[in-house]
Amino acid sequence: MDVTTLRFGVRARLTDVVRRCKPHRVIVGIAALLTICLTPALPLAGAAQPQSNVCRFYENPLTQEFIAQLRDYDVLEAQEQLVSSCISFAASGYGLEVAGRSPFARQAPTDFVVLRMFYCGVGSSSEAVGGSVCHGAEAAMQKYEKNNATRRIKAVRVNKEYKKLQLLGLDEQRQQGHKLQTVGSKRAVNEPARELVGVRKDSALLVDTLGARELWDRGFKGQGVKVGIFDTGLSSKLTNVKERINWTHEPKNTDSVGHGTFVAGVISGTDEKCPGIAPEAELFVFRMFTGEQLSFTSWYLDAFNYALFKGIHVLNLSTGGPDFQDMPFVEKVQELAANGIILVSAVGNDGPHYGLLSNPADQAEVIGVGGVTKDNEIAEFSSRGMTTWELPFGSGRVKPDIVTLAKDVPGSDALGGCKVLSGTSASAPIVSASIALLASMIPAEERWSLINPASMKQILLESADRLEARRDSEHVVRNHIFEQGSGVLNISKASKVIESLWTRHQAVQSVTQSGKELRSVLKPSSFPDRIDTTDCPRMWPYCSQPLYHSALPLMVNLTIMNPASVVGTIKKPPQWISETNGEHLTVSTSSPFAIWPYVGSIGVFIEVKEKAAAFEGIAKGELRFEVENANQVDELLIPVTIKIVPTPPASKRILWDQFHNIPYPSAFVPRDNLENQHDLMDVGGDHPHTNYHQLWNFLTSEGFYVDILPFEYSCLDLGKYGVVMIVDPEEEFFRDEIVALQAAIKYSNVSLIVFADWYDNRMLDSLELFDTSTLSKWHAITGGANIPAINKLLHDFHIAFGDGVVYSSSVSLLNSGNDSSFPYWSGSYLTNFPVGGYLGYIDAADQSARTLNRSEHTLTDVPVLGLYEVPSIYGGRIAVFGDSSCLDSSVHPAAKFRHCFGMLRSILRFTNDAVLPSSISPQDDSASTGLQRLELEFVADKSRLHPLVDLQDENIWQLRARHTEFAKHSKVLQASEGKSIHRSFCKFYTKERRTMTSSATSSAELYMVLSNKSGRQNLGTYLRTASAFGTTQVLVVGSERFGTHGAHRAQKYVDVVHVYDFVEAREYLKAKGCTIFGLSKQSQGSYAAHATPYEGTSAFVIDNEFPGLSEEQRAICDHFIHVPFHGEQTEASSALALDTTVVTAITLHHFTAFAQFPVRAIEATSTQGKFVLDAYPTFDPTQNQRGEEKAAMREAKRANADDGLSEGGGLGSMFE
Repeated sequence: MDVTTLRFGVRARLTDVVRRCKPHRVIVGIAALLTICLTPALPLAGAAQPQSNVCRFYENPLTQEFIAQLRDYDVLEAQEQLVSSCISFAASGYGLEVAGRSPFARQAPTDFVVLRMFYCGVGSSSEAVGGSVCHGAEAAMQKYEKNNATRRIKAVRVNKEYKKLQLLGLDEQRQQGHKLQTVGSKRAVNEPARELVGVRKDSALLVDTLGARELWDRGFKGQGVKVGIFDTGLSSKLTNVKERINWTHEPKNTDSVGHGTFVAGVISGTDEKCPGIAPEAELFVFRMFTGEQLSFTSWYLDAFNYALFKGIHVLNLSTGGPDFQDMPFVEKVQELAANGIILVSAVGNDGPHYGLLSNPADQAEVIGVGGVTKDNEIAEFSSRGMTTWELPFGSGRVKPDIVTLAKDVPGSDALGGCKVLSGTSASAPIVSASIALLASMIPAEERWSLINPASMKQILLESADRLEARRDSEHVVRNHIFEQGSGVLNISKASKVIESLWTRHQAVQSVTQSGKELRSVLKPSSFPDRIDTTDCPRMWPYCSQPLYHSALPLMVNLTIMNPASVVGTIKKPPQWISETNGEHLTVSTSSPFAIWPYVGSIGVFIEVKEKAAAFEGIAKGELRFEVENANQVDELLIPVTIKIVPTPPASKRILWDQFHNIPYPSAFVPRDNLENQHDLMDVGGDHPHTNYHQLWNFLTSEGFYVDILPFEYSCLDLGKYGVVMIVDPEEEFFRDEIVALQAAIKYSNVSLIVFADWYDNRMLDSLELFDTSTLSKWHAITGGANIPAINKLLHDFHIAFGDGVVYSSSVSLLNSGNDSSFPYWSGSYLTNFPVGGYLGYIDAADQSARTLNRSEHTLTDVPVLGLYEVPSIYGGRIAVFGDSSCLDSSVHPAAKFRHCFGMLRSILRFTNDAVLPSSISPQDDSASTGLQRLELEFVADKSRLHPLVDLQDENIWQLRARHTEFAKHSKVLQASEGKSIHRSFCKFYTKERRTMTSSATSSAELYMVLSNKSGRQNLGTYLRTASAFGTTQVLVVGSERFGTHGAHRAQKYVDVVHVYDFVEAREYLKAKGCTIFGLSKQSQGSYAAHATPYEGTSAFVIDNEFPGLSEEQRAICDHFIHVPFHGEQTEASSALALDTTVVTAITLHHFTAFAQFPVRAIEATSTQGKFVLDAYPTFDPTQNQRGEEKAAMREAKRANADDGLSEGGGLGSMFE
């Protein structure tokens, strides 16, 4: 077997047959790509560009590179031949060629080809700035590949250029001493916080501090372990360097930055003053960055493939960035892990702020390393969790995995000798070297059968020293799991875990030799290893508040490590084993079918049952998973301990709106503080557990209970809450949730708090990023907050924010907080407020004028705070403020967070307890002393404060372009586009969730399949029936939703998934383990519903009543069912049959009786039964049309119903 098969056995090798291509298919795709790219002007690529034969008569042609990902490996020449035979296309002024690659890329099998597109005849940036190139080319190519079933090319994506992007239209000065972290610095080197040349003579050696010398003395020095280093190269002469590979376009293969040399020295340095931890490890140094720290995705992919080819065991990446959506990179990291390579990566140096983890350290299969000082305190600069991949619908995973020394770490200097650096880039090689050291303890012939990414992560996490968590002043928690992970690296304890593993392995081998079956000593585990809300403050934020009935579920993401196999499965629903008071909990999970590669994530959702609404105490139990591998099934038990309290009154409950946030990196959402030139984008996640963590701690310390809302307001009973809190929203609002929130405020004593942020149409038109990798300008899709959407939400209350930005370094309102003052950084102002309300004013600089006109202008008496009590007997209260920076710790310097929690405390007393602030002043008092009551409705002077509507007519084209870009990233607009009823996100919590079952309860699941091609079906009736019987999912086959008259939005309570055809439906259901039954008229071979031998998880295909199941429907069924009754319709009879909805309900009744289901859909209470009807939709005056118009609409709908699946994807496609 050749090396390709050995190292790449998980993927098929490309054969001569596969190499044959259908050129016309791909040529059409490339032509489509070129058509999209045809724009009148193209942005300048910047650097000197390669020349193309097509562009030989032009100077300085622009280029853009794409990565064509192939499904199989082969030598580069064969892959290029395959792709080049499919792209022989040329057009005047345009060219597309296979790009050159590093000579090393030809030494290893590859699974991608780089395509370079040339744009001829654009010679200056002035010509280029006017247009945007190929912004949708990547998506268009992938859509072409999917629609034309091209099996060889998996995807075509942009080859990203990782370097700093230029900010156009704003102040370009940069804060000294900081790296610019933007979308373009994805693979930036994690720069050290400081650098000191030389090592103090009295400094203890790193190998002694960490305990590595103990293993040296026993003969373990990393021998036989291949360690790869992806960095800036190598300058020093290390004796154990096996290979130095330059993947950049620069001819030199030296380290002009010094970062890579330092990292290599930490791992395997030979200087006696700063020796490496694993001196006999074999180093493979990959130069990934140029002298100017430039790199490309394709360079990384080539280097990753070469690492596979060379059989690298451990790979160190002291690099990273915030963009986790570079899918070629992310997928390749997963593939390396699947091939047994242990990846170690620095989490980044963006601390002490939260939610700014670097990729790939934030990936589950990678060991993410944070930093501590020599005093075992978390280093201030070390990045903290949680991961933000899962937002806004879920809760992030715990990262970092482990921490180790990051302050004053000694290592090799590129100029010779030693130096010390600080940063997590110095922590990562400590862990990588420790892994090499530990792995060398196991004999080489058995080593890699026991050591893999999951088992090594288990060893490190199990042996880590836990730091004591504590609460500091200013609402800060230290050393919790999102700061320290499992704890501090302990090489000595890890070596004992390795020895125990080796001893158990030998014992198993001796048993096997005696004829007994071999069972692996590698067992699955979880991180965190338990869910314990009484372990505080270590388990922050889960332990910050107790759980109670009617609260939204506590969500915890567990990382599952399965070292026994690269692919493990969880086929059975997890089991909840109730212990003390455990019967008060409802526990469900969300998990993938397969745990791959070696590692996976499981979401756990915990709720308190209604019967425990008055209970106070501790509930305990265990989650039991069965992880099935190739030759064994292992049990994984996760202890759960939950503190429960009686349901608090509404006045103590806050609903935090997370749904209306658009998280990075999906779009260019600009930073909230325009004074800060360090960060261009809003990247913190805007979550109570990331950049609002101190606000979360303040609210919980004040005795409030905070629910985090991952879906729209109309999904739940808002009356349970005293206040809804909206902070810095970027998303639009659904019409029905606006109605729901307004109704709750007017009639259910629910209050609203809004902390907005800056917005200025003129500034948005000038705020751009130029991305050299996509050859396009990124336009900000909204301001710091989406003020137009906020104004729409508040319109009925006569409240509106304006179109301008103001700034003040110090303001004081309502007993503000620490030192009674805080900055008003880049905020909005009020232009409308209702009579009877109260306004608070500040003096502020006109930041819009300063940015746009370079003029300094101060505005006096600017209204930024408003309080209003809704004038109805059950009316709530509204508080609005124009800036969120005083709640957001990430926009403040690390040393001092000047918050406004004191002001917020006064606001909460007003909204939740109806207590007016003591600083309310009479109308004739000075504006600076407090708030003023409005005797007339406030309308701002347009000459001073601009209403938002002023500029809309003047900038209609810019507004349209911005709206188009915004719609690409808005879940609300995507769910609403072209639909009278939007796709709901209410079923988020039940998507793929499995309710815990006891040993006496069946694990069967229930699915329904509906054809949506017939207008005779009443989809709403079926959905309500599905809801009543606890159906897991309803599959709708065919066109967009149709015939939903009377549904009353029942789809919110059932998980609905659209599929293209019945073949796809069968594949989907069989993957779920379903037996498929067709409900039809009685015929030979069909079962009576009450006597059907159900076989566990089942799906029921519903017919169209007349003429019954179609041939397509019958073809996917395993069995057929009928409901016997007198006068039934048979194949030979024309007697009318039962209504299909009745047949469906009867059949589901018999099935659920067989399955012994509990009430699964909605827990029945005294106020709400199982059958759910939503409030009747608000009257729409557009429905009052003439009869002929209605007839025309019905005819159009009938025609549309036969057109196939709508372009939007249909209900539920957002989750697929």
